[in-house]
Amino acid sequence: MFEHFSWLLGLFAVIFILLIIYVITYKLSSKTICNFTSNFSLININFKRNLLKNICFFLALIFIAFAIARPKWGLKQVEAKSLSSDIVIAIDVSNSMLAQDLKPDRLTRAKMVFKDLTEHLKGQRIGLIAFAGKAYWQCPLTSDMKVFEMFLSLLDTDTVPFAGTDIAAAINLACKSLEKIPSNTKAVIIITDGEDLEGNIKEAIDFATESQTKIFTIGIGTDKGEPIPTYENGQFKEYLKDEKGKTVITKLDSATLENIATATGGKYYNLNQNPTLTGLVGKLNKLDKTEGTSNIFNNLEDRFYYPLTIGIIFLLIFLFIPVRSKDK
Repeated sequence: MFEHFSWLLGLFAVIFILLIIYVITYKLSSKTICNFTSNFSLININFKRNLLKNICFFLALIFIAFAIARPKWGLKQVEAKSLSSDIVIAIDVSNSMLAQDLKPDRLTRAKMVFKDLTEHLKGQRIGLIAFAGKAYWQCPLTSDMKVFEMFLSLLDTDTVPFAGTDIAAAINLACKSLEKIPSNTKAVIIITDGEDLEGNIKEAIDFATESQTKIFTIGIGTDKGEPIPTYENGQFKEYLKDEKGKTVITKLDSATLENIATATGGKYYNLNQNPTLTGLVGKLNKLDKTEGTSNIFNNLEDRFYYPLTIGIIFLLIFLFIPVRSKDK
């Protein structure tokens, strides 16, 4: 196969045009010379050598064209090592993320934020955790942003089949996966409304501190709060009510999220006040890079030097073939 097959076609087209021009001019010049030599015996051109010389020239062009097109065959194993930092993103997928105080709703906005964020990250591996009453991996650490974005797009409030919000579970799961990685090459980002209903936040913060993992928290929602819509067959049914029949209002708990970020050396961002998360991309891109796992790839080996060598040989023959016969 050829790396630049289109170039080969183009070069062959040029060579073909040159060949046509040569044939036409050769016939015209041969006729002129014959007319001239019928009257004068002064020209001693060896037409067979001249033809052979020009054939060598066109063969040289053809093989050089093959070389330019970069022919490849035969597999060669190549080891590739990458430098990267590791970032785990944890997204709250509890029912409160259906609240619409950030349009179109909190969860959709969160997914939009992280899709935009990954487009600006450089040299990171990113993993995805979804959490509600429990936390689960959705996408392992990967440098393939398209794969990450695919898993991100699939998140909804049915991803985790346990009601509630357990921020501690998300912190523990993320920090455990990064525990053996150097401190300044890793980070955890959590986006949630901050209403922790299940876990022990203090123990989770202690674990993050011990593992030297910075946690950046993103608060999504408003201090005023918003009712939580429920749906049936994709259609709005009613707002969620508590055991007493009162409409549940979900509010942003900035204090909890700020405490998590401050205690672990990260930073808290309020998405309502800072929709572009100014500064977060810069902090993530400044993380140190470590050598990741080696990947072995099978690549086709470049063989351009074979046709190039043959082309040069024909070119040398062209240069050294004499076209005049020796005088008798």
